[in-house]
Amino acid sequence: MSLTLTLDKAEFDRTITRLLAGVTDFSPVTGAIAQLLENSVRRNFIEGGRPQKWPASKRADRDAGYGRKSGQTLIDTARLLNSITGVGDHHEVRVGTNVDYAAAHNFGVDKEITQQVREHVRRITQAFGKQIEPTAVTVKSHSRKFHLQLPAREFMLVQEEDWEDIAEIVSKRLNQLIKGD
Repeated sequence: MSLTLTLDKAEFDRTITRLLAGVTDFSPVTGAIAQLLENSVRRNFIEGGRPQKWPASKRADRDAGYGRKSGQTLIDTARLLNSITGVGDHHEVRVGTNVDYAAAHNFGVDKEITQQVREHVRRITQAFGKQIEPTAVTVKSHSRKFHLQLPAREFMLVQEEDWEDIAEIVSKRLNQLIKGD
């Protein structure tokens, strides 16, 4: 038994040329990957965390008890969820958000905060637990300290199934380039 292998150098050179030209502009692939990852991050919100559920927020627990639609952690106004965007260009995929508090929710926070309070007028209707005639009082400017603690609720995660889908998208594109499609 023998095996003979013949290589058509001209066809091989054309295939390599197509492949090299195709991988310098990967925008058809990066666009598809960006959309896949954007949808995956949004799904993390809808499912309340993947692969593990996030700890429920106090607001979500409270809202769910009042028959409100939300009752979901990190979804109150859906501003954060709706801000997730994915973009692909020639050789890069970016998925993210421009919401300023996103990092605090994704990574969690555990720190002392000092907050400056400006002078303002407050209307009070009770004092020492008893109702009083509504009265306006001036609160002088001051600072207050408090401990801010938010558990990490990682929503910017690439799931295992995403890597499989990404590999399939890239493989499909490479096969198209090799075949000359």
